[in-house]
Amino acid sequence: MKRLLLTRHAKSSWDHPELRDLDRPLNKRGLKAAPLMGQVLKQQNLIPDTILISPSKRTRMTADLLAEELKFPLPQIQVIDSFYGASPGEVVHQARKISEEIETAMLVGHNPTWTMLCQRLTGTPLSNLPTCGILVIDFESERWSQFDHQHGTLLTRLFPRDFKQS
Repeated sequence: MKRLLLTRHAKSSWDHPELRDLDRPLNKRGLKAAPLMGQVLKQQNLIPDTILISPSKRTRMTADLLAEELKFPLPQIQVIDSFYGASPGEVVHQARKISEEIETAMLVGHNPTWTMLCQRLTGTPLSNLPTCGILVIDFESERWSQFDHQHGTLLTRLFPRDFKQS
């Protein structure tokens, strides 16, 4: 079985309109939500074997904060340039390349792609994956190269608003 942790980046800042979209950092809310969601993943024993991210600053910051909570080595986070502005099909193409030894993969990226990807992979309608939301999707397939040839099962939705922030 393969498990996908489909993760949208945390809330980003619009305070500096001169920044390119790729360079927008997290805002205060995002800086709180990402570690919180890392704690939630840790408590639920949802630990990725690999983390693949978009090249944007907000996805890097989100992944780093999640990884710190999960004790995942930051240098092992892989940037996938094509995740930025990707279609669901392009993300699937990249996910098929994940090493077969990996059981649980976390993909950190952007909407609307991640919301559409949930629909494609599970058949479950989702109107919007909120910032720092995580979808846990299980696949019966033993091979990443074939994981989207069948629908996965949406095991759970983990949204920051559902967890108490201190």
